[in-house]
Amino acid sequence: MRPSGTEPGDFVEYDMDLYEAQRRSAMRAALEASRAELSAELGIELQVASEGNELVLVDAEGVRYRATLNHHGRLVLTAARGASLL
Repeated sequence: MRPSGTEPGDFVEYDMDLYEAQRRSAMRAALEASRAELSAELGIELQVASEGNELVLVDAEGVRYRATLNHHGRLVLTAARGASLL
């Protein structure tokens, strides 16, 4: 953040592109850190990939889980197709 003016009450500019890039980087790091453990627990080989603006975990059949952050900043994985785990 940086001030756009020099007077009290001036607006602060917030770089949303930088914020989104940092958020995506943190999500990718969390996915990469837990990918091997998830693969072992689920018994399938998972890879981190991008699908548009989303980060996803893919297996041999395609997108398996979509990754998001909740309002507390915790990583949430949502099944993209029928799954009995997670």
